[in-house]
Amino acid sequence: MSKFTEKFSQLDAGISKRGEDMGSEMAYITKQGVWRLLLLVLFLMGLCPPLAEGAAEAPQQNVLILHSYHKGFSWTDDQNNGIEERLKSSKVPPVIYTEYLDWKRYPNEENLQHFYELIKGKYAKLHIDAIITTDDRAFDFAAKNRKELLSDAPIIFSGINEVGYDQIKNQKNITGVIENIDPSETIKMALYINPSIRNVYLVYDNSESGLSTAQLVIKKLKSMNLDLKLHSMNRMSEEEIKRTASSLSSDSILLATTFYSDVTGKITELDRFSSELSAISTVPLYYMYEYGLNHGAFGGNLLSGKLLGEKAANVALSVLGGENPDTIPVSYAGTSRNAFDYNQLEHFHIKVKDLPPGSEVINKPFSFYETYRSLVLILIAVFSVLIVFIAILLFHAGVVRRIRKQLMESNERFSLAAFGADAVIWDLDMTTMIYYFSDRWYELLGYEIGEIDEHYIGWSNIIHPDDLEQEERQRKDHLSGKTVYYYSEYRIRAKSGEYKWFQARGKVQRNEEGGYVRFAGSMTDITDRKGYESKLQMSYQELESTYEELTALQDELLEQYNKVVENQTLLQASEEKYRVLAFNDELSGLPNRLSLTEELKAFIEKNESGQAALFFMDIDNFKYINDTMGHTFGDLLLKQAGERLLALSAGNSRRYRFGGDEFVILLKDTEQPEQTVFYAEALIQSFKEPFQLGDSTVHVSISVGIAQYPRDGRTAEALLKNADIAMYRAKQAGKGTYMLYGQNMQQYFDERVIIEKHLREAIDNNELSLQYQPKVTLPNGELWGFEALIRWNSPVLGFVSPLSFIGIAEDCRLIIPIGEWVLRKACLFLAGLHRQGLGPYHISVNISVIQLLMDDFAETVLKILRETGLNPRYLELEITESIIMESFEEISIKLEYLKQRGIGIALDDFGTGYSSLSYLKQLPITTLKIDKSFIDGLPGEGSSMPLAGSIVAIGHDMGLIVTAEGVETKEQLEFLRRVNCDKVQGYYISRPIAEGQVQAWTRQYARQMINVEKC
Repeated sequence: MSKFTEKFSQLDAGISKRGEDMGSEMAYITKQGVWRLLLLVLFLMGLCPPLAEGAAEAPQQNVLILHSYHKGFSWTDDQNNGIEERLKSSKVPPVIYTEYLDWKRYPNEENLQHFYELIKGKYAKLHIDAIITTDDRAFDFAAKNRKELLSDAPIIFSGINEVGYDQIKNQKNITGVIENIDPSETIKMALYINPSIRNVYLVYDNSESGLSTAQLVIKKLKSMNLDLKLHSMNRMSEEEIKRTASSLSSDSILLATTFYSDVTGKITELDRFSSELSAISTVPLYYMYEYGLNHGAFGGNLLSGKLLGEKAANVALSVLGGENPDTIPVSYAGTSRNAFDYNQLEHFHIKVKDLPPGSEVINKPFSFYETYRSLVLILIAVFSVLIVFIAILLFHAGVVRRIRKQLMESNERFSLAAFGADAVIWDLDMTTMIYYFSDRWYELLGYEIGEIDEHYIGWSNIIHPDDLEQEERQRKDHLSGKTVYYYSEYRIRAKSGEYKWFQARGKVQRNEEGGYVRFAGSMTDITDRKGYESKLQMSYQELESTYEELTALQDELLEQYNKVVENQTLLQASEEKYRVLAFNDELSGLPNRLSLTEELKAFIEKNESGQAALFFMDIDNFKYINDTMGHTFGDLLLKQAGERLLALSAGNSRRYRFGGDEFVILLKDTEQPEQTVFYAEALIQSFKEPFQLGDSTVHVSISVGIAQYPRDGRTAEALLKNADIAMYRAKQAGKGTYMLYGQNMQQYFDERVIIEKHLREAIDNNELSLQYQPKVTLPNGELWGFEALIRWNSPVLGFVSPLSFIGIAEDCRLIIPIGEWVLRKACLFLAGLHRQGLGPYHISVNISVIQLLMDDFAETVLKILRETGLNPRYLELEITESIIMESFEEISIKLEYLKQRGIGIALDDFGTGYSSLSYLKQLPITTLKIDKSFIDGLPGEGSSMPLAGSIVAIGHDMGLIVTAEGVETKEQLEFLRRVNCDKVQGYYISRPIAEGQVQAWTRQYARQMINVEKC
């Protein structure tokens, strides 16, 4: 095809070059016809398939396909077929190995171990280039073991839904195709067919994948806001599901996701179950997956296992081709089809034309016309085009022969005229933007014909860059009709590298409609003339330069004098500017710390007998705001805080930014004590109004410490230090308040500094230890496990109460290594008991808010569980109510993640915080712990008695386990047993036990068998 195109291009070029002088309309028409003919030829040749090119031989590559489920399971077989067909159809098919984990039938650790041994033995000496996994379990196995067993090959996953992907998206060397579970289109199609639908009955099982899929489906359906009632059938037996389906009204549909076993554990074949359910159902059975077709499924937007497999295989081929998996985006779309079963349409008396547009119908009776209609129409169109093409070809062949002779004669005259002229003749075809230059142009510049790209863009590359903009402007002015003729002077680069000046003239030719036909003219070499002009210009510039030097010399003395005056003024302005910068904060616009120190010292020197108050203000939780929302956000908050302080102005007050999120206010002439209190309360109140930062509304509070002059110090340093101490005590008191400095605060501050100093060495010096307080279940009194309690025995301070050092550890962030040490130590202790055959018991560990706010908190917990070998279900994390409310959304996500992995979450000290029941329902907790303050008054007639019983009832209503702490008497235990409390702990059961005494205590407790009724 390239040779054929080249001949026509040469013919067209010949016509263009030899026919310029004629300007005949016949040549123009002929040229357009030849181009149309060429485009038609290219179109018809494009219908023919290109010859396959031989592929370079590539080294053999190995692909391992890991399936979560068993062979014969429709979903797994569909994915496998899609993967294998695509891999085998590639230019260099890899060697394919396929293994089945059979997790649906055998979801246990023993099966995993057998599969591990199989893979280890079978692929020990085989290099794997890529791993394709289907569904979650196979991916988990591959991700965990690929480095050891499978050459650390990249993983391409298929069949993992959005929930599963959120848990693995941060892993490296993986990519794949997400199982996009979205019932939205299916529900829209169902409503299109039957707008009266109001009830959707969801058919799924209670397997891991069944619940995960159903969770996504329910979430998507609720987000559609279609006022549909959702009915989950996963708590029904197979017979109950069928009985329900046989009595549904016409405003209902069935929507199936996955179903392998019913609530009784009875395993059923999906094909049989779907067919039987569809046969007795009074409403259509819509499906989420393609494998339901031909097995009773009515239809819907069906997720295709084969399409998923094909897309995953395409990604695998890209990886095998050398592409980095981490740069390949995860795919969502293109894995489903809108399909319906014709037999089901007939069963429910629905016509094909009533389906949503674009729907596919399977099992439809064969129709020759509908099946081959497109092919017949295409064949007719092709034959028609061929006939027209032959007629056009014959016509244009005659035209070309007639004008060829005229063109040859014209070309001879044109060549003689161009050769004899001193000027260069040029012509631009406005339809193709290709230039023609006479031979003289090539001689002047030294190029060979064809050496320069004669398209406008290519030719303009040899125009001097300084002249190109002017040439383009003059050309556009003429083409737009602003000038009668085109005129321009510019330099062109010769082959030797030098530039020559040319003077170009021309005029555009237009057709009857006013459109451009061609643009032609002449060029003249004016290099010599430009040289003379340049010399004259240089002479003129020399004269002008001499005159300017004389003038400059005359003005120089006056200018120097003016500069002396200006420099003196600038020096004064610069000194003032530097003074402003040195004494003011650029961000908030307030005076800075240096300014505060100087002004405070000056005030004290001038007012030895005066009265004043120094307010040390700190924005609560500013570091958390800065870390989570960004430093730009934090800077904007500080700026608006400064503006708010300026708005709270008083004639006797002065405001400063001390540094970071700390501000200082100096209130002078405080003769009356109430002035200080009134100002402090106004300051606290002013920051209760929210800040509008861009699109976000932020609520903050402040803590204020107050030192009074001269009572609390007679120097600037003393006043600042004591106000800072008072501010810290305000934070200790609960934040959002103020505190006046007192002498006892200094003692507390000094003690805190000493504790913090020794606490930093406590872990390295093995000064920390754990004690374990037993927890027992009611009513049988069996030992449930222990709560790990930290103890500190300092060689300098002696035994230090956790109430004294835990808060300090949180403030200085030592709680992070201490908390990790406690968690690891407790898990090692419990795992050791299990290995000795004791238990299985559980362990509860208290977690600080500082730990929870760490980005890697969840991973740290799981890492410790892996290192210690403790099963996650035996670990319970205790979180105080106030901790969760402080950062509800961020903390809830991490706790939900850990809860899904089997770890228990206990809400400690319930009832002492401020969370509402609506928040409580949203918390990802498993256990509710009743605070000791509700137990102390039992079983008296005070308010504790009904409150404790109510908390137990609330917890049970929410599906939570309820634990009571601080049980110290038999009467308290009896009351808790009557109200059905689940677990108890306290001195009545046992005080906290040292680690070395736990085993002896458990053996003694087992022998005595102290149950609730004997206690």
